[in-house]
Amino acid sequence: MHPRLQQLVGLILLIVSVAMSYIVYQSTMMISEPDLSILIASGMVAWAIVALPELVVGLWLIVKGSREARIGDVSGDLIPLVQKEGRISVVDAARELGVDPEVVADAAEKLATRRLPLVYLDRGAYEIVSPKAVSLKESLLHLLYAQRRMTFDQINRVTESTDEQIVDAMKELSKQGKFRGVIDENSRVVYTQEAVSHLPKAVTVCPNCDGKLDAPILPGEEETCPYCGHVITNRLK
Repeated sequence: MHPRLQQLVGLILLIVSVAMSYIVYQSTMMISEPDLSILIASGMVAWAIVALPELVVGLWLIVKGSREARIGDVSGDLIPLVQKEGRISVVDAARELGVDPEVVADAAEKLATRRLPLVYLDRGAYEIVSPKAVSLKESLLHLLYAQRRMTFDQINRVTESTDEQIVDAMKELSKQGKFRGVIDENSRVVYTQEAVSHLPKAVTVCPNCDGKLDAPILPGEEETCPYCGHVITNRLK
């Protein structure tokens, strides 16, 4: 759901919660119960049933939507900044953009999961890195951690490497015990061990038009069907 839409739905739920709270209050006041404690208890129970859920969900959606909106606003400025510097600490990037470091880190992690991940977060160094600014092996380790699987074309575009260089780098990482997964040279896709384990639960056909997808949608991923435009979400279970 779009961050602004989340905020709107959250606001609507808060209004509904306030309205239901007023209704509960009016209904409780109409009860002719001499015992004040029983009156208050019955009112609180009724409020918890009809108004509290909307209040909790509404506040959660507003907070979540506001945070994702800030992350989206930062992302557009973060990419050129990191590409210019090559790599920059999260603290320095936050200072440059005038936001909290946590927002910058979240934005970098989100950018790393895009189809073309132009930047990624190095958690160990707490830096945001451009894949072109470091060695191919270092980029692959971080990008595959975020992506779970990547095509050779994706890797080519973000690291400016050849197929042969990718295969050689992945084989070296495998020998060093730093990478576990599958390098499918025929389909030109690299799968991490996590991705391989999730393949049985992947969506391969659009549930709306039955069109066969070019690449399986793993649990936790969301893609748009190239045939009908339907947004396919494979939720984590």
